[in-house]
Amino acid sequence: GRRVTVPRGDLGLAFNRLNQRLRRNRVWYELRRTARHEKKGYKRRRLESERWRKQFAHEVRKKVKLVDTIRRRGA
Repeated sequence: GRRVTVPRGDLGLAFNRLNQRLRRNRVWYELRRTARHEKKGYKRRRLESERWRKQFAHEVRKKVKLVDTIRRRGA
């Protein structure tokens, strides 16, 4: 299970921390994915798409970082 400390009885803060942790660990996403059976072909395509999106986002972040460093140099 998940545990979150409740600082000084602030239940709202503890609840928000728990939600953040669940979001970061993608618990709700996995729950929705496993609610129904997914055919092997669909799963393979979905995982391939997720990998591609993750890789693409990483490359975009790298390019933006590169452009920022070039701009900082005064080009």
